[in-house]
Amino acid sequence: MTLYEMSREYRANTALLELRLRQLQAAQRRARQPEVKFRLKRRIGCLRMLINESRKTAFALEHYHERSGQSDENAAAV
Repeated sequence: MTLYEMSREYRANTALLELRLRQLQAAQRRARQPEVKFRLKRRIGCLRMLINESRKTAFALEHYHERSGQSDENAAAV
């Protein structure tokens, strides 16, 4: 599997995580009990962290060769 293919997998999984986030947010709005709302809020927070990490990883995979190419150019200039 290439880095680009891996990045596409991360993007696809991020979309699934975002769908789940929307579902949890809807459940939080409908929840009546404070304890349920609190637990959903914590789950949403964890999910947001996963989504952010997944986006960062996908971006890093997509641009991996661009960054390593810049390092080589900078090293040659010095």
